[in-house]
Amino acid sequence: MRAFPKLLIWIVLSALSAPASAWRFVTEDFPPFTYPATDSTVAAQANSAGLPAAGPLAQIVRSVCTRLQRQCSIALHPWRRALALAEEGKADGIFTVIRSPARDRAFHVTRMLVTSRYSVFARQSSAFVYHQPRDLTGKTIGVYGPSGTSFVLSERLQQVPGVSIQLVADNRRLLRMLDAGRFGEHGLAVVNQDVAWHLIDAEQLDSVREVGELQPVSYGIGLSRERVSAEEFADFAAALDALIDDGTVPTILRQHRLEAAF
Repeated sequence: MRAFPKLLIWIVLSALSAPASAWRFVTEDFPPFTYPATDSTVAAQANSAGLPAAGPLAQIVRSVCTRLQRQCSIALHPWRRALALAEEGKADGIFTVIRSPARDRAFHVTRMLVTSRYSVFARQSSAFVYHQPRDLTGKTIGVYGPSGTSFVLSERLQQVPGVSIQLVADNRRLLRMLDAGRFGEHGLAVVNQDVAWHLIDAEQLDSVREVGELQPVSYGIGLSRERVSAEEFADFAAALDALIDDGTVPTILRQHRLEAAF
């Protein structure tokens, strides 16, 4: 009988000393926030589950995992695939995410880390200037989705008649379509401002210009409610706060010329 307490103590100590299970994060090609990794060290993580990811948000997630002494992988997928994996509990975390009812139901969402803007873009030949949602009456608008961008656009257009929204699978294709006049000579696109200017420069889309700001947007990191406990999320959030306080996160954002949300 006296051996039982010793056995119980051994079991408890073994559980406490066991390494934390690895976490799997998913994200998308969303430059300048996230993009495919080219660094050989990070690229070595590539496998059939997705391309390895790089960029400031990936750096932040890896920094948190290092602080928690937890192994983490970050795989890049098309957004619909990434979101499905995270919502179905097949991944532990996902970024970038906005605050919305759907995201809050599926994920523990961290404090917002980076602020950007959703902006309206048109072709250079268009004289259109955006000031308010009703300016979009009767317009054809391309938007990447389903995504946070398309969610916000739909919310802003609830009282605006005659708008045709066309969902496009990724932002590169969306801006190429706008550049080529695929939404009509006076068609528009709503895109994250930082993403749009990055892609306009990279893709040399000289026929596209910004015509107004729809609204600000901030992004954070989501951890699956199915796979990550409230206590584990609290540890993640505390580690993230510590990295903000010691300057690690602000330095990463400054290096990428991004605006902090905190």
